[in-house]
Amino acid sequence: MHKIPAAHKGDYGIDYYCPKELVAYQCYAVEEPVDIVVRADRQKKKITTDLAKIVLKQTEISKLFLGLPIKHWVLLTPLHDSKDVNLHCAKKTGDLRAANCAALDASFEVAIQDPSAFPSKAVAAGISALSKVTLSIPALSKTELENWAAGSSDLLANVTRKLKKRAAPDQIEDVVADAIKSFLQGNALLDALRSGAPDLHEKVMSAIKSRARRLQFAGPQASGSVGEILHAELDALIAAVQVTAPSISTENAEQIAYGSICEWIMRCPLDFPDVH
Repeated sequence: MHKIPAAHKGDYGIDYYCPKELVAYQCYAVEEPVDIVVRADRQKKKITTDLAKIVLKQTEISKLFLGLPIKHWVLLTPLHDSKDVNLHCAKKTGDLRAANCAALDASFEVAIQDPSAFPSKAVAAGISALSKVTLSIPALSKTELENWAAGSSDLLANVTRKLKKRAAPDQIEDVVADAIKSFLQGNALLDALRSGAPDLHEKVMSAIKSRARRLQFAGPQASGSVGEILHAELDALIAAVQVTAPSISTENAEQIAYGSICEWIMRCPLDFPDVH
């Protein structure tokens, strides 16, 4: 496998190539978050643009492959979730076969693949860097926090009562303020995800609701101190979000988990044993 750097005179529509297998690879990650339709449109545009480069630069490309015609051109992407892209690949396969390009084999084929097409351990580290979705939200002001507290007295009372089991009397005000901030930031992240990537939002919410149902039915996963219970629930929810939606960044997964658990504390699914 050989890499073609794009820094000097472009990459010929190829990032990596294998003369032995006569395969050309192009890597592409859509800037997330986007919905399925937008992602598919951008992938189709990338395929069209880069295949045109191969036709344009066929003489140079033939030299890379030692005069042998390419049999496969593959777009590698972190997420492939639209059959429209498969149809576009089929169309471009037919177009390029009909073009009688000297650099391409008569059975030349265009394809798109994501990590599911490869051994997961072999590609996880590299693909994760391309596939991570990182959302940012504005910092909450003191006024916003105070307005929420003023309008949510029942939730504030709930979180204060429960976190008194975790914090010392001189710390409780700060601990409650942090919980409110985490709750509001988590909700803001979920709202941003719903707007920008509804498919990912659905997966994340499914993971959160599943954990909440289990918690309400069976109680906390861990027994012991309040801290042990919180650590166990945070670790479990972060892992559940990352497994269900691996393209969510670790930072965002943690923020969403903190926000959700603070909501559970406020709305009752999560409570702690009394401290004696």
